[in-house]
Amino acid sequence: MLGYIREEMETTLVYEAETDIWKGYSCYPPHITKVLKILGLDNVEAEYEDGRESPLSIKFEMKANQVSFRKGEKKEMSDEQKEVQRLRMVKMHEANKIKRDSKDS
Repeated sequence: MLGYIREEMETTLVYEAETDIWKGYSCYPPHITKVLKILGLDNVEAEYEDGRESPLSIKFEMKANQVSFRKGEKKEMSDEQKEVQRLRMVKMHEANKIKRDSKDS
């Protein structure tokens, strides 16, 4: 088997109020990556495929404060706000370049 086809990929979460725990399963690679960044590989039950280094699927438990929901709405920015953000990013990139250059020397 070479992983799951897109139509079979899923992530499920079930909340248990009595224990205040979310129980989850995922075979969708972007979600697996996000969960592993939060919990670490040692805190999930991972299924592997022969010759594959990353998990094919995972089962996991998360505390209630590790799961959140957002509206998913994008905030509209004015042209002035966009310019302020652009200048902030330019300044950050310049600072990072200076740090990298100083490490290289």
